[in-house]
Amino acid sequence: MLSSFINQNTSRLLLFFICFFVTFPIYGQRTLPEEIELLANKHNIPIDSLSIILQPLNSDTRLINLNAEVHRTPASVAKLFTAFVAMDHLGPDYHWTTEVFSTDSIKDGVVDSLIFKGGGDPYITIERLESMVLALRNLGIKTINDGLIVEQSFFKQHQTSTADFDNDPLRPYNIMHTSLLINSNTIDFKIKKYSNNTIKIVPDFLPEGVFFRNELELGSGSCSQFRDNVQFTQIIEEQYPPRIVLLADGHYPRNCFEFEHDLSLTDANHYFFGAFKNLWLKSGGSFNGYITEAKVPFLKKPIMTFDSPSLDEIIIEGVKESDNLIARNLFLSLNQSSDKSYRASRRIMRKVLNSNDVSMTYNTFFENGSGLSRKTKMKPETIMSLLKAIKQHPSSDIIIRSLPISGVDGTIENQYKTDLLKKRLKLKTGTLDGVSGLAGFVTGLSGTEYAFVFLHNDIPDHPYKISSFREGLLNWVVSDI
Repeated sequence: MLSSFINQNTSRLLLFFICFFVTFPIYGQRTLPEEIELLANKHNIPIDSLSIILQPLNSDTRLINLNAEVHRTPASVAKLFTAFVAMDHLGPDYHWTTEVFSTDSIKDGVVDSLIFKGGGDPYITIERLESMVLALRNLGIKTINDGLIVEQSFFKQHQTSTADFDNDPLRPYNIMHTSLLINSNTIDFKIKKYSNNTIKIVPDFLPEGVFFRNELELGSGSCSQFRDNVQFTQIIEEQYPPRIVLLADGHYPRNCFEFEHDLSLTDANHYFFGAFKNLWLKSGGSFNGYITEAKVPFLKKPIMTFDSPSLDEIIIEGVKESDNLIARNLFLSLNQSSDKSYRASRRIMRKVLNSNDVSMTYNTFFENGSGLSRKTKMKPETIMSLLKAIKQHPSSDIIIRSLPISGVDGTIENQYKTDLLKKRLKLKTGTLDGVSGLAGFVTGLSGTEYAFVFLHNDIPDHPYKISSFREGLLNWVVSDI
């Protein structure tokens, strides 16, 4: 009797496990087509440095499943997680608000100071700042006697130096989260070499109190040698108001007739002052004084509020262009209470991802939401899980529209432009020294749509180029007929 009972239950248990494994796909086993393995060998790429997942959206069968459970650095692929959580948690209509106050009455058109309370808006371009200036002028304000006051307390998270990541503090990708920031502190400019061998720096827009000092000399080479041969240094000249000098020195390549470049100042308040004063004077106003940062006491009513574009617009810009400032500010804005810190945002990330069935491990870690990090780690399996959640989400269309399109826009506008690949890839990119990532959706020649994850982590000076292998892989994926 007892043995019959045991045998009967053993049979049931065995039947259960058979049904379980038939019903649920097993993703732990390695699946790597011979063509892809040969391609990796051809380019001398170690298989253990790669993670690749390829799965048709209409199937549970994976065509490639390589190292899907290995924790890797995703670089800017992490922005997909920030965008997804923000759309789910904050909603597409969310926006940031900058408030403007006056220290005294504006009735006579003269004020001592204007007070700007930053609300975390990551997308105040020069054009949008000019709209703000014109709106203030339309209130009847003509003269500012004692400069600007700015409150930068919206985010509680401490700022680290823009030199911390790679000791290159003037590169725009290193810009830190800031409560009030204009144009990502960026100076866009061209360097031109003329027929008489003179070299000139021509900025698109230059804030008041910012100057270039051109000490460039002609050297050999072409535009590809520019970054190796030309250096930029920020010099702060202590006076009132202070001046920021951008020193350009080194050897400008003789065969480079024009080169476009950009730099970001490290002082957000000085950039805001300079940009605002430039536009205020251009509008016909009068401006005296400088800028002070202070915690503003409670003021009853702003003279003006200035809203950012809605989140659905910001997401598209942030993901397509892989904008680190947008990602950082968005990550910290997830917590709608006053505790806008990394720790609080990480808690919300995990909660929202779990509620959308995105699989994570204890070791899944988001440092700052932008992916500009060596500490951010996740399994490729987690990224594939996110892609599936995106497809099922009410905001799916917005998030998918935010993905760069091969040969068309965003970070892959100038990549994958062949007849085979152009317009067939919608992929978020991620790049750091020694890190390459892609995640998103691929449409094959057969019309089949695939979810695709690619992560490569290796030492940056390894003697091979990942880009040729990556393109060969995508050619194989798309050529599915």
